Amino acid sequence: MSMLQELHLTVVVENSAPFANSSIWAQHGLSIFLDLDYGRERMKLLLDTGACPEVMLHNADALHIDLSQLDLICLSHGHYDHTGGLMGVLERTSRRVCILAHPEIFAPKLKMQPSLRFIGPPFSRAEAEAAGGVMLDCLGPAAIAPDVMTTGEVARQEDFEKVEGFWTVKDGRYSEDSIPDDQALAIKIEGKGLAVITGCAHAGIINTIKHAQKITGVQELYAVIGGFHLSGAGEKRLDATAEALRKLDPSIVRPGHCTGQKAICRLQEALGERCLPLAAGDTIQL
Repeated sequence: MSMLQELHLTVVVENSAPFANSSIWAQHGLSIFLDLDYGRERMKLLLDTGACPEVMLHNADALHIDLSQLDLICLSHGHYDHTGGLMGVLERTSRRVCILAHPEIFAPKLKMQPSLRFIGPPFSRAEAEAAGGVMLDCLGPAAIAPDVMTTGEVARQEDFEKVEGFWTVKDGRYSEDSIPDDQALAIKIEGKGLAVITGCAHAGIINTIKHAQKITGVQELYAVIGGFHLSGAGEKRLDATAEALRKLDPSIVRPGHCTGQKAICRLQEALGERCLPLAAGDTIQL
């Protein structure tokens, strides 16, 4: 393959949907389809699969996305709202498809809401592989195409970005889950800079961006797209995030899913017209 020439993103699943298009369904979750143009060759990549097969497949059909042509599926982390549609996607694929994820994606995922409940993938590793998926466990960054890589496990450096409210069982002990499996996509856009595409950014959106800058060697931030996990965040964290993003100075900021309306408004105040919320059915050209 040659250098990446054009990147086209389509939001397949998101918490909100356009009022003008009733054929697109909204659901809590996220899935983003990436069509990467390398001139003579193309790569079709899916980041996350929403919360359930029904919505994932309905929206893919409504958006004319041919899932049978997928080259790779990346799972940002092991929560149901990002993995729940996977089995439906695998039913549509025409060949065995690699599924790139962190080794702990199938670790117990729990939340008190209001009592303890399971929020992990609604399938097992064996079920995904029997359906045609090839599970690839990768702890660190992985190059998946020219100018495209996963971040792998994100280094936690910013004091204001904490993971709270999630639980797991590890080595026989019930403990807080720092969600080490959280990862994103880092993509070099020639002449523009770095695009960071996130699932939930449980590791922190600023941590994720800085980690992506480090592993790619690209400091100029062009675009940040996806979930920023700021729903319910306090004023201190919102202020710190907005200021950090303002300093990073991206041209495009498209928060959605778990970001929260209050946080989106705060980011719009800091970044102006560069910041627009995501919705299912959105298309973004980078």
